[in-house]
Amino acid sequence: MDLKLQATQIQKLALTQSMRQSLTFLQLPAVDLSQAVQEAALSNPLLEVTEPDFGRVAVDVSRPEEDSVPVFQESELWSRYAPRGGEEAPPVPERAESFAEYLEGQLGTIPYLEPRLRELCRYLIGCLNSAGYLDCPLAELAEELGVPLFDMEQALLAIQTLDPPGVGARDLSECLLLQLAQGKHFTEENIHLLRAGLPLLAEEDWDGLARLLGVSREQAKQDAEVIRSLNPIPSRGFASAERSVYLVPEATVFCRDGEVIIEMERGSQPKVELNQYYCSLLQSTEDAPETKDYLRRMMAEANELMSGLQSREKTLRQILGTIVKGQRDFFLKGGALAPLTMQQVAEELGLSTSTVSRAVKDKYLSFQGRSLALRSFFVAALPTGEGVSPQTVQEHIRRFIAAEDPASPLSDEALREALGNLGINASRRTVAKYRGEMGIPSSAQRKRG
Repeated sequence: MDLKLQATQIQKLALTQSMRQSLTFLQLPAVDLSQAVQEAALSNPLLEVTEPDFGRVAVDVSRPEEDSVPVFQESELWSRYAPRGGEEAPPVPERAESFAEYLEGQLGTIPYLEPRLRELCRYLIGCLNSAGYLDCPLAELAEELGVPLFDMEQALLAIQTLDPPGVGARDLSECLLLQLAQGKHFTEENIHLLRAGLPLLAEEDWDGLARLLGVSREQAKQDAEVIRSLNPIPSRGFASAERSVYLVPEATVFCRDGEVIIEMERGSQPKVELNQYYCSLLQSTEDAPETKDYLRRMMAEANELMSGLQSREKTLRQILGTIVKGQRDFFLKGGALAPLTMQQVAEELGLSTSTVSRAVKDKYLSFQGRSLALRSFFVAALPTGEGVSPQTVQEHIRRFIAAEDPASPLSDEALREALGNLGINASRRTVAKYRGEMGIPSSAQRKRG
């Protein structure tokens, strides 16, 4: 038997300490960033950290609902999705630990999870949005880390086995399917409802749902109740940075002479410098080699930390600039937001969508005395209207109704035609849904005189 040597290329996870620190810094909000830098300084004598004075930063702990825009592409379903025909879900007691901490604590309970997959699981947990969804393409994340897509898929499958059910889903349908799979109602009928019938469920179109499932109207309602008993927000009840007392904005946006100006809040960032005394010891010829080796390692770590901070500020500044450019009319004139997606921002800046998602997570900007979540500036366009956001459609509907004759109020069909005259092609059902979301009664209920 002949023995031969053969060279084979194998891809391995190469998530270095420097990469990990850079990704972590990008994701952390201002308050947590300051804490992480101070902890790093405790183990590195070369680092001198001056704590930020958060008292100098305009902090607004209020977060008006009108400034919050759902992140999901299924936002139209999301806003209507609640147990028992639209009633609010009962409050869930908040847990002291964060959602990410709870998930990471379970990784050790998964049998036979290899160290490299465990590392990928931790990375993916850090990519989950505040609702517990993974809203970044897996292929993009795999490319970012330089690992096979198959490994990333295996890591995601591991996360999706964790508690609470539905965590790690990539959309609403998958989130509910993951929960459905753990109970007795995991039937072909209910699976079909989740994959194709959520829009009908959101509209409470029982006849359409019955036709889709091939069942009676009463059975369709029963199936809908099963789906409504599931939890669309896996992270509900866990501590979150969004509910923190401190909402420290990363930047302040203000308008001057018709221009929108961004001013980074440097007062909210820790100031990091090198300790000159220990730096001088590196140049000394009297110290032992072990001391110099230690100081060199500390110097390398210090440089990586400062580089990570600079990278974080640069990326945030770029993303803020693109957001402000895309939402220029909002800042200058007020009113509805324009359609803007993370993918659009990523393409313009040459970044990955996952980087943009990570950068805006739990971050805020200050505008006119309010702290606005960066994620709230991303709005999907209305599918039937070119470049029109749902918020813009709602503004038009509100304006039409405000100007109507109280004795002969506009029907949903009339509102649909009025929108059509503006070049917005929305169905009557969509008009009715938006009107209901704004708390505006039907034409029959608005009639006066």
